[in-house]
Amino acid sequence: MLDRAVIPTCLRTIIFPDEASNEPFMNTLVSRCKYLRFLELSNSNYESLPPSIGKLKHLRFLSLFGNKKLKGLPPSVCNLQNLETLNFNGCTELQELPKGIRKLISLRRLHITTKQLHFPDKEIANLTSLETLTFHSCDNLESLLEGVQLSSLKNLSLHDCGNLKSLSFHVITNLENLVIDNCCEWELSMGFGYQIPELRIKSLGLKSLQQLLTLPQWLQGSVNTLHSLVIADCNNLKELPEWLSSMICLKLLVIEYCPYLQSLPDNLTNLENLLINSCPELCKRYQLGVGQDCHKISHIKKVFVGELEE
Repeated sequence: MLDRAVIPTCLRTIIFPDEASNEPFMNTLVSRCKYLRFLELSNSNYESLPPSIGKLKHLRFLSLFGNKKLKGLPPSVCNLQNLETLNFNGCTELQELPKGIRKLISLRRLHITTKQLHFPDKEIANLTSLETLTFHSCDNLESLLEGVQLSSLKNLSLHDCGNLKSLSFHVITNLENLVIDNCCEWELSMGFGYQIPELRIKSLGLKSLQQLLTLPQWLQGSVNTLHSLVIADCNNLKELPEWLSSMICLKLLVIEYCPYLQSLPDNLTNLENLLINSCPELCKRYQLGVGQDCHKISHIKKVFVGELEE
């Protein structure tokens, strides 16, 4: 039987090794370390957590990243009102978010993998401190945050959500950083129609989007804020619109593995960093010193055109 006395009650940080699965030790730790602030359980083998975890009133950080056996979280997790980071990305067996997640009023960073069909939009809307939200491999979700406004949300990342079709535009309007990666059903118009909303996006990443033929019109709403744009593995991208040159703050442009993209917009006068990697048509046209249009990028401070080593 585990001796409780060997675990100091004053511990503030505990990092478990990969594949940890000792449930008696976990139960003892949670019941004894009342002042714990940081609990790292990444790549562990727990199917759940003890209900007593809700008593860790001082906990700020809880990560279950990559736990392939986690099937659920106890509702008591939602009693952690000082929790700022909750990470269960890569928890591919997690059935749903814990009920009552709206009570995590201090939550700033939430990273999610879940099997659930319907996302608890209204619950998340109550997280008024939330700044960063990440979805990874949520293949059953078709829509997110419909009709919800998250005024504090600044960073949103969507990765490998194969059936995700839509996201409320109310969320987009406040974002500063947005990544959309391998969401093959994503409707890039986002329901804006012909209206160009006023946006605040500073950094945008568009990756592995086979439906992307050109940049979405709504990006023009970030004409005064967009600082960096990364486009990668978009096999059907054929053009970049001329209005991209009107982005007065755009300093960094990265284009990788876009085989059918043939040209860049003219007059990218404010651009300071340009990377073109493994784009045959672009490389031919803008190769430094020899490409027919290399003079159009000669003013850019840092330029790479070619193929980076893997």
